[in-house]
Amino acid sequence: MPDFQLPAPPLPTALPADLLAQAQTVDLARGEHLFRQGDAMYHVAFVLEGEMKAVRHLPDGVECVMLRARAGELFAESGMADNQYRCDGIAVGAVRLAMLPVKALRAALGGEDSLAYGFCMAVARQARKQCSRQERLRLKRARDRVLHFLACEGGGEGVVQWSAHLSELAAELGLERETLYRTLAALDAEGLLRRTENQLRLLSGTD
Repeated sequence: MPDFQLPAPPLPTALPADLLAQAQTVDLARGEHLFRQGDAMYHVAFVLEGEMKAVRHLPDGVECVMLRARAGELFAESGMADNQYRCDGIAVGAVRLAMLPVKALRAALGGEDSLAYGFCMAVARQARKQCSRQERLRLKRARDRVLHFLACEGGGEGVVQWSAHLSELAAELGLERETLYRTLAALDAEGLLRRTENQLRLLSGTD
């Protein structure tokens, strides 16, 4: 039988013509980086073909997948909120992207102080959290779930303020309370985590 391929999805028709005219196409091979953690953000990507993943690497070398985007979806748009990427953007396979300039996109949304922009960023952050939660619950080891949580939810510093009882965190991570306590103690002893009364901090292992 012939090998039929679906055509790449068009860019969203709601985007204004002047913004679409500034879009640039980028092709990536499997494993190639679109950006790295800490890079300044100048573009938002729209996936035309293939799949992208946003990852952070935990102190013990485990790859933490924060979100995925496939054809027809935006990628790493939440980075618009703080002007830099908080993770590495990596092609899962052969990928084609349309790159939309951030300045033009913000202007199309009415500017950073507009309701439209603020609402879009709030929705994007919530979607990222939900994607991260699903990825996290697939991890088998308790230590990987804890490190994944801190990497995804701790921002650039890897810090999570946790005022609730740790039993609530155990429920969030899908762990028994005793398992979480043992895991936190082990990570603390390994120098990968520092715990205070209301705070969990991810360490590099050399801090």
